Amino acid sequence: MENQKKYYLQFSLLCIGTFLLSYGLSQIVNRFFYTNNFWIPTLFFGITTWLINILLINGQSEPKEFAFKTLAMSMARLLLCMVFVLVYKLINKADFLAFTCHFMIQYAIFTIFEISNLVTFIKKNY
Repeated sequence: MENQKKYYLQFSLLCIGTFLLSYGLSQIVNRFFYTNNFWIPTLFFGITTWLINILLINGQSEPKEFAFKTLAMSMARLLLCMVFVLVYKLINKADFLAFTCHFMIQYAIFTIFEISNLVTFIKKNY
């Protein structure tokens, strides 16, 4: 339970930090970062990371199965990201480059966070 509180505190700080980073970058007036939709990637990755954490932690089983679930979740998330960006491009072509830059920065940050927490979890439990 203590580990879950620590995880959710780190997760909340990460969401706030990435939101502030995207907001700051969106204030730079150039084609790579200027967008009004800077908050969408934070919301997307916050929800997906939270759901992946719930599915992985609640469905604990033997280490082989846990590794398979982790890889499956990562691949599903990557596919969902590609579909999300494609749908955004179809909806808003003018803002696509800036949105994609914000999206990729947050993808990298959230993936590093997720993997580091996963490695810590695996070391403690297996």
